[in-house]
Amino acid sequence: MNGEEAAPSLESLRLEARQIYGRDPAGYDAGRPQYPEAVYDILAARCGLTQGTTVLEIGPGTGLVTRRLLEFGATVVAVEPEPAFADYLAESVAGSRVTIIVEKFEDAQLDDEQFDLAVAATSFHWVDLAIGAPKLGRVVRSGGWVAIWWTVLGDPDRPDPFRQAMVETIGPDPEHQGPGSAFQLGLMGGRTDLERMAGLTGVQAEVFRWTARYDAGQLRALYSSLSHVRRQSASDQERLFDALSAIVRDEFSGVAHHPFVTALYTGRRP
Repeated sequence: MNGEEAAPSLESLRLEARQIYGRDPAGYDAGRPQYPEAVYDILAARCGLTQGTTVLEIGPGTGLVTRRLLEFGATVVAVEPEPAFADYLAESVAGSRVTIIVEKFEDAQLDDEQFDLAVAATSFHWVDLAIGAPKLGRVVRSGGWVAIWWTVLGDPDRPDPFRQAMVETIGPDPEHQGPGSAFQLGLMGGRTDLERMAGLTGVQAEVFRWTARYDAGQLRALYSSLSHVRRQSASDQERLFDALSAIVRDEFSGVAHHPFVTALYTGRRP
């Protein structure tokens, strides 16, 4: 090996990320933005989400989507591999129609054709696609639906004065997303994976562009929920938050507008 250390495995990186996120579930829950209402409109109108729908949720985290599914009257099985998130979720939905399985989706014991609908919100990139995609196609019943979606911080197709100000003050790539981070927006590839690997038909891909309004405190919560920020020392985090606050205060009169993109894929089991 010429003294070189082996690169960390994808699974070890996934485990590290889950543990980083799990250090502060309440902070993560407070910082993460809601998803566009159009996503839930499609779940209801196209995918049959309604009273009594049995839903598998893959990687619910702290329950941002879980709570919305319950509002529709669904019964939810939530598969969450991070114990700290699972505990937080259990407390936040106590007494509701939610069963929590603390396991990776690839390893969770689920019956074939068990669910009317399977969803994954900004989580399916944590799943081993070779195992998870075929399993995703099996666990929904014949005629059932799969819906997976991601939200990406920023929008490469829209002006973003706040992000430009961050780049000038903090440096390039302040969200630490890099050129490959928007893989979730590769619509043709996502459609092909669901058709070929999960065996779904009628796969559709849609993009929703939206903008969130943040004050300094809300920006602090958002950026403190990002894994690369959580990896930093406390002093480095404070320097980042101080810089964000100064930008919002001095250049945007206390309110920043942040563009987001949400990509949604839906498909049906034949």
